[in-house]
Amino acid sequence: MMIYSDTVRYALMALAYLAYNQGRLVKAEEIAQKQNIPKPFLSKILHELARRDILYSVKGPRGGFTLKVDPHKLTMWDVIVLMGEENKFNTCVLMPDKCDVYQTNPCGLHHRWEKLKSQVVEFLKNTTIADLIEVEEKHLSGLLS
Repeated sequence: MMIYSDTVRYALMALAYLAYNQGRLVKAEEIAQKQNIPKPFLSKILHELARRDILYSVKGPRGGFTLKVDPHKLTMWDVIVLMGEENKFNTCVLMPDKCDVYQTNPCGLHHRWEKLKSQVVEFLKNTTIADLIEVEEKHLSGLLS
């Protein structure tokens, strides 16, 4: 089960790449190629992150993107919230539209799912973009394919 959309996944991949390449402007084309992300989709994500003060965006032939925030202080959860997807974590594992009755009549999985969900959210809140740099290093060196 995917816990967040391609938008969040691509944002995380792009931020990890930018953190790995901190100190230089990186073009959207380079990120798209290295991370195998469709460039038009990535460009929208990068511009949204720039609009939300996560990235610097420099236009022109020598332009590109770079982190505006400390990657040690930006968590995976922060990115999920920035992209407006935190509500996905409030749904039932089986019946997303029906879990509003959980207070009066929870299904047999509800409490077990709530426990697991809180662990997942805790993981996302405690994993920073800086933590993803190690994944990026392995990916770029060919250890992850």
